[in-house]
Amino acid sequence: MNRVLSRGLCVGVLAASAAVLPGCLVSGSSKETMSGTYVGPATFEQIEPGRTTEKWVRAALGEPTSKADLDDGSSLWKWAYRRDRASRGAVFLLFGSSSRKESGGATYVQMKDGVVVKAWQD
Repeated sequence: MNRVLSRGLCVGVLAASAAVLPGCLVSGSSKETMSGTYVGPATFEQIEPGRTTEKWVRAALGEPTSKADLDDGSSLWKWAYRRDRASRGAVFLLFGSSSRKESGGATYVQMKDGVVVKAWQD
């Protein structure tokens, strides 16, 4: 009689645990990191070739990631960024997955005599 009662109690505890634990058996996480200098569309749209000054560009965008002097006497300034998104998910003892997505881009501004000549993004 004790064995039957004991088995019934075990089955009851397992059933109650299964009803409570499903939320705990699924997990997930995501992480995003960004490095460099990202220039958003609202800021980029304010750059007007022939009008925007070097001083304004430095104040709005900060120091460029790199600079290169061109043959025509102008210089090319570049602000680059990199974004890394990683996510993981798991269903306890059944399934696990992870993904990683890297992206990036740059903003370029060509300067001559202290004024923007050309600007573009990729």
